[in-house]
Amino acid sequence: MSITRHCVELLEAGSRYHVRYGDHLANHLPMVLIALDRLGAAPLRLKYTFDRSVPHLQPRPASPVEQIADPARGRNREDLFPSVLNYYERQLRQLGIAKCLQQELPPLLPSISTAAFHGLIRTAYGVDARHLEEVAMGLAYWTLDYHELGSSNEKVAASASEILTSVGNKFADIPLAPGNIADHMQSVTGQPGWMDTPIQPQSIALEDIADVAIHAYLGTGDFTLLHGVTGCHALRLILPYCDNREEALRYFWQGLVIAYLSTGPKNIQPVEKSEVSAISQRQTEIVEKALHSDDDHVIKLAYSALEEFHYYGKSEYLQVLR
Repeated sequence: MSITRHCVELLEAGSRYHVRYGDHLANHLPMVLIALDRLGAAPLRLKYTFDRSVPHLQPRPASPVEQIADPARGRNREDLFPSVLNYYERQLRQLGIAKCLQQELPPLLPSISTAAFHGLIRTAYGVDARHLEEVAMGLAYWTLDYHELGSSNEKVAASASEILTSVGNKFADIPLAPGNIADHMQSVTGQPGWMDTPIQPQSIALEDIADVAIHAYLGTGDFTLLHGVTGCHALRLILPYCDNREEALRYFWQGLVIAYLSTGPKNIQPVEKSEVSAISQRQTEIVEKALHSDDDHVIKLAYSALEEFHYYGKSEYLQVLR
């Protein structure tokens, strides 16, 4: 399903703003506009969201533009952001979304959790909207904030959920590092014994990761783990363009485990599985909460949860905004 003309116009107007602002905070505006549009927001609601968001954003650097051949040169290089963005724009125009992603995703996958998964999420929203400039902006953001996280690659005969519990018990008291979510996650990898701790299951599947992500969020209510849910939705959207899907899954799983540990880690309370008797009503309630919210994360979570519910059919996704 394509986005509406009103959403397209606002995305184009918003393209003048940088992918981040302040102390490396993500610019959520394009993602929120796409989420609201897909949730059925009226044009006036989209315009209101645009108007309330832009005052705190920063103009993106527009020049100079160098015709680079390798976007990896622009990793963590603010001065090369215009050139990297130009590179991805050219690749998308020449190859289209599918072929471009097949070509450009492999070198980015090791940093799939960069900027609290926001490079991944913005790219995936662009794919979802079939909007070339948003895909380019997402890839450029991913490149700009490129950071790999270290961990053991050893595989163990345990499920993803069992591994999360085991690792949480081993690192039961991690002091919260200063900074943002990305800083907190980076600090986990410096814990004594971390690099010798196996975190990868023998076999891994997207649904297993998604199941851990939604239960970890519902069982803690933690803001960091909210990004695990929206990140899993984003991963599902880009996975068809990954030639090595297992690699993408394992890098994302690594990021999710580290994100969980960066919360302390918090104890995950069991989530009651219950049949939802009024599925249509519950979905309507989630949409209404999103459409009347000024919280970017609530809006994105609502959209991701509904999309994941439609895909997996699990009632847990209908509990996210209770």
